[in-house]
Amino acid sequence: MEAERSVFPLGGTPTVLVADDDRDHCLALAKIFARAGYRVRTAADGQEALNALREQPIDLVLTDLRMPRMNGLDLLLNIRALRPQIAVIIVTAFGEWTTYMQAMDCGCADYLNKPVRRGDILLTARKALARRGIRAPDVPARRPEDPAEPAA
Repeated sequence: MEAERSVFPLGGTPTVLVADDDRDHCLALAKIFARAGYRVRTAADGQEALNALREQPIDLVLTDLRMPRMNGLDLLLNIRALRPQIAVIIVTAFGEWTTYMQAMDCGCADYLNKPVRRGDILLTARKALARRGIRAPDVPARRPEDPAEPAA
């Protein structure tokens, strides 16, 4: 997975960068955001994500906590130093209170435990962007004929 390519280009704004070493989870989140009208970029780890942030405008970063080369907390600290205006949401299967407090103290917009529901992640992203003065696409309602809401 390369950070430089757009996974699901829709031409909409804002741009979300999903950083996760679990390819399936990364693509599931990318798909959720692309279908909701966001531009989506992906990265397989924190270092790839940081490289992408240096090369292109990003409005929101969704990052896993545990990744090779650079974990989510280190990525958050680097983002705060490089581009403090970017909203960052940590999405992890290994949520611990101390890590949560560290992340929030470092300016994380939110901290969610996996699995996350489509509506919850989209609403969390919308709120994080709104706090930065960025208008996000409306959270699409689930239609009755849609299958149960997928978790990512």
